[in-house]
Parts: sequence; structure tokens; C-alpha cells
Amino acid sequence: MRKTVLLAALAALGALMLVVPAQARKHHRPPKPHKPAVHKPAKRHKPAVHKPAKPHKPAEPHRCVPHAVGYNARGTLVSSALTPSGKGRYSGTLVVNVTKANHRAPTGTQTFTLTNAKVKFHGVTPPGTAGDRVGLHGKITRLAKKCGSFTPTITIKKVDINRPKRS
Repeated sequence: MRKTVLLAALAALGALMLVVPAQARKHHRPPKPHKPAVHKPAKRHKPAVHKPAKPHKPAEPHRCVPHAVGYNARGTLVSSALTPSGKGRYSGTLVVNVTKANHRAPTGTQTFTLTNAKVKFHGVTPPGTAGDRVGLHGKITRLAKKCGSFTPTITIKKVDINRPKRS
């Protein structure tokens, strides 16, 4: 009987040993205390500082100053008087019947003066013949519509001359 009581006591002690560490592992953290509200001091108004006068606006707004924008036009060649001035570059005059142009550029028969511009002849012998297709690329000065009358200046930097389309 002593053995059974001893075994029962050891079993109870073993069970108690297993339960205690399991309970000890569970930490019940107390909730964090709330932080007290921090009161900010009232904002103080800064004394009035006199600002320097703003610079005067220009008499003419920025949009009323001529700007150089890209120019692309195409049409047919009426006549040309070009002289070579370097590898693939020519100087002289071109008379072109402009059929399409961007930036409200003028259309119709126009005379262009070239100064050391790149000219490519695509299947055409220089200086080209009347009726050849011409593509013009360069810069045009532009002014807003509201700014009054203005005559744009066109500067041609590149010309492409092609054979006329077959009909």
C-alpha cells in the first residue's frame, strides 16, 4: 500500500509540476497606462512685418513676346536656285507652292531663302525640277492671337525634295 500511495503522490506532484510552468509562461501584461494629454501653448501672433514692394510687372505679358516654335510645311516646287555650300548643305532660294503648314503659317506660293541648310534629294537630281514634292522643316516665330498683328519669320533648316507621285 505504501508503494501505491507513494506512486499516487509522485503522480500528483508531477502533474502539479507540469501545470505550474504552463501557467507561469502565460504573462498577463497589465495594460499600458494612458499618456496624459499634452497641452500646447497658445500660438502667439508675430508682430506685423512690412514686406517690400513687389516688382512691377512688365508692360507686355510673357505671352506677347515672340517665341520660336517648330515649323513643318509641304508643297510642290515651283523653282529653285540652290548652290552647294558643304556636304549635303545648300544655300539659295526656293519657291514652293505650300499646301500644308502648321502654326497658322502662310500657304500658297512662298519664297524661302536658305543659308547652309540640309537638303536631301530623294531620287531627284539637284537642284530639282518644277512639280517635285517638297518638305520644309525649321523654326517660325509665333505670337499669341490676342497680342495684335505680327509678321512671322520663318527659318528653314532642312529640306526634303522627292519625285512627284505617279498619277
